[in-house]
Amino acid sequence: MPSLLQKPPPQIGGVERTAYDASRGKAAAAARGYFGDDFTHHFCGLGPSPGPLINRGQHVRVAAVGSICEQFLAATRGHDAQIVSIGAGFDTRFWQLSATGEAPRLFVELDQPLIVARKSAIIAEQPALLAALPEGAACVGAESVASERYQLRAADVRDSAQLGKALADAGWDADRPTLVLLECVLVYLPPEEAVAVLTWFSQRSARVVLAGYEQIKPGDAFGRTMLENLRRRDCPLLGLPACPELASQVARCHAAGYARAEALDLLTYHGTVIAQAERARTASLELLDEVEEWQMLMQHYCVMMAVRDVPETPMFETLSLQAPVSRPFPVSSTPLAHGRQAALHRPVSPPL
Repeated sequence: MPSLLQKPPPQIGGVERTAYDASRGKAAAAARGYFGDDFTHHFCGLGPSPGPLINRGQHVRVAAVGSICEQFLAATRGHDAQIVSIGAGFDTRFWQLSATGEAPRLFVELDQPLIVARKSAIIAEQPALLAALPEGAACVGAESVASERYQLRAADVRDSAQLGKALADAGWDADRPTLVLLECVLVYLPPEEAVAVLTWFSQRSARVVLAGYEQIKPGDAFGRTMLENLRRRDCPLLGLPACPELASQVARCHAAGYARAEALDLLTYHGTVIAQAERARTASLELLDEVEEWQMLMQHYCVMMAVRDVPETPMFETLSLQAPVSRPFPVSSTPLAHGRQAALHRPVSPPL
């Protein structure tokens, strides 16, 4: 059956449309063997590859966010962990974790109503997606999906009341450890609203980890071009001028109540955190001619991690943005499904 995601409906534009772009980008990189994802094809049709420059960038993004997720799940094993993905779009992480037996007690996805309605409709039509939801416990509606372990809800996170209600309805428990995923979310918000989202979680949860990914360095020629291109697509980076560098990323988290925070640009992450063998594997997948352009692109994106813990009984003291990465996480549950993924299955290094 053709996916409902082949073409975005005409009423979806601007920032909401980036959910489609992100899904297609991950599907293209997965098809080339950069990382495993057995579920992304249920959400989008596979179009032309954007090429090695973008595919390699997707690999670094998936590896970085996945490493934080993997470390969090290892640290919270046996403690009924929760993951909250804000601006989740058509991400497949819940299904990947479920297929490999790594899914947390509760996985909540929040996004705008049009995206949630579209994703709900796709889940309803795909047996492979429905199969991950507990038998008899799932309710797939026009604007939400509710099951014991997976919740998809519509919410405007700029409105703290909406954010709180959506999480309460989903069964989120502030007393349980939580990982909050914020991939290209805060940068689209005005600075005060971005800080409000960070503060909302730090004020309610004693044990919370943030994993963020977004653009930086708007002041040079590349950054100005990046800003203008996104503005023309009706995707202005409203939060970038107030948080333009790695240091400001860290400072924002500290100001929002997080005791520890780290940030790295993706070029540094690729060169110092991802293992040499994994870098060599991805380099062998496609020839990259635009090396300088790729390096410039990677310098204008960053990954961020922030931690709030209980000092007397810390759970997250070993979590590190610089924990070595030997392969993206989660790994594909069917390593030969796409013909190129067996190399992804390497022994898992314990988090540092």
